[in-house]
Amino acid sequence: MEIKDFTLSVQSLLEELKAEKERKPEDFKISDIWDHEGNQYVNLVQEGGGVLGLALVGFTYILEEMGIRFLSLGGTSAGSINTLILADIGKPYDKKSERILKIIAEKEFMDFVDGGSDAVGMMRAITNQNQTATYFRLFQNLPELLGDLGMNPGDAFESWLSDILYHNTWKDLEHNISDIPFELKLIDDYGKERQTLTTNELDIKLAIIAADITTQTKVEFPAMADLYFENPESVDPAEFVRASMSIPIFFEPKEVSLEWAKGNEEEMGQLWRKKADFDGRLPNSVKLLDGGIMSNFPIDVFHQESRIPNRPTIGVKLGIDRRRAKDTDGIVNFLGSTFDGVRNLRDYEFLRNNPEYHYLVESINVDGFNWLDFEISDENKIGLFKQGAKAAARFLKRFDWAKYKGDIKSTLLQDIKPVMWELSNVRNLEGVLEVFGIRNETELLAKITDLQKREKPYNVLWIDDAFTYALPIAILDELNIYTYTVKNSDEAQKLLIDNNKVSEKEEDKINLILSDLTRDEGQAERALRGITFAEQLVHDPELCEIPIIIYAHTLKGLEGRYKKSLPKNIKNSDGLNTMSHKDFIKEVVECIHGQI
Repeated sequence: MEIKDFTLSVQSLLEELKAEKERKPEDFKISDIWDHEGNQYVNLVQEGGGVLGLALVGFTYILEEMGIRFLSLGGTSAGSINTLILADIGKPYDKKSERILKIIAEKEFMDFVDGGSDAVGMMRAITNQNQTATYFRLFQNLPELLGDLGMNPGDAFESWLSDILYHNTWKDLEHNISDIPFELKLIDDYGKERQTLTTNELDIKLAIIAADITTQTKVEFPAMADLYFENPESVDPAEFVRASMSIPIFFEPKEVSLEWAKGNEEEMGQLWRKKADFDGRLPNSVKLLDGGIMSNFPIDVFHQESRIPNRPTIGVKLGIDRRRAKDTDGIVNFLGSTFDGVRNLRDYEFLRNNPEYHYLVESINVDGFNWLDFEISDENKIGLFKQGAKAAARFLKRFDWAKYKGDIKSTLLQDIKPVMWELSNVRNLEGVLEVFGIRNETELLAKITDLQKREKPYNVLWIDDAFTYALPIAILDELNIYTYTVKNSDEAQKLLIDNNKVSEKEEDKINLILSDLTRDEGQAERALRGITFAEQLVHDPELCEIPIIIYAHTLKGLEGRYKKSLPKNIKNSDGLNTMSHKDFIKEVVECIHGQI
């Protein structure tokens, strides 16, 4: 097979998507992180499913051709295979799926069945759904099952994977997944660049899930590699995936010795308690199995509590779950249904408790394909690839990034504090203000009403090197105020020049600056950087009139720390403290309304 056999099968689908993007580019914005070539960046989590993993390549191929690139990558079993190869075969900004297709086109999957003729016969009996032959072959494989706990050693797979990798240590691979020689841009909902992002700020991760049945631990490699390997940075990442794809019975468990930890039991015990919540005596070795027995779809691995993400974590499932009841008649169906229920329980619970993630998940229809068909025909390889491509097209057409973020914001309003839950269900201005203890403030209400009359929101620039104020931003949204967030004075200066000097549009102007007091920018006055930045702006004739509020400080407190008169553009009011939501609203409204 050749790469074009796959790509030509979805050419018309891809052309249709590109034409639609040309007509309505705004419908294809799925992330806030972009590069200089117009590519968008997302996280990707891929489900396990044996040879059905071929469909995952169809999914990633379409996304890449539509200008989407991958940062953090996670997966289980077959999903972990595609995850590792995506992480290894190029840089984060590269298109990689065609290279993976080349590997697939040249590989006979039956080579991975390395347990001899009995194991091959068992695989064929299962693929052909011949129950009599399956029981017979199972009997033939009993010596391997009883002695080695699996029909196939798995050595052929691990050797093959290690051979095709460009980075054969975790240290090298870790460098590769963060190797972006240019800064990525954070783009707001209006298409404006809000700030640039370094690789450290992007927090790029790899997550390969395995199941440690010895200590009953859900293992996330490489984050937990230091529990299992003496020198985790030097471990071949193929070992992580070999553990993750160890399908019970079909492959022997991946056994890892912990003898190296002897003599250091106290320190290692603390590490195991911290990372794995295991409080027992460390065994001499552990057995690692297919991560799917604990979490076959680890969509939670990149989840961040109480934050509106700057990029989505797209999840790809192999098959549509829970759309019809399972057949539980007969011992084979009974055991299969039991296993499916247990392995998916953790993932179902996460999705139920975080319903916004349903927007991020796309299921690939793999009906009619067998997940253990290691002798899969070329026709079925292309068929799976096409199914993955169709699922990607569905996702791109339906996913609404702005709506998704809006739903996250609504959830945050309900979860961060009870008062915000109350706010999220209020539909009038008086009710919103009452949530924050503002009652019978006729003048304030009139000023907010004035602010809300403008079609475009007013603009606030918030400067903070460790931004954690999701709640106040939600309040500003309620007041028809859009918030730009930057982390340092240089980024703030650039945005002020673009919006208040270069742009001639009134709706682009920054109307208020909210600033932290302390910022580490490599300067001696870091403890007062918010005030010294205000001093700089005082001497700029085009920026000196922008009011500045130093957040979370009182006027007297600022004067006491600065030891002299504050710059005239600092507008903190005497007797008010912006840590109080009531005072925060009053300060912001007074400053912006004063410019109308």
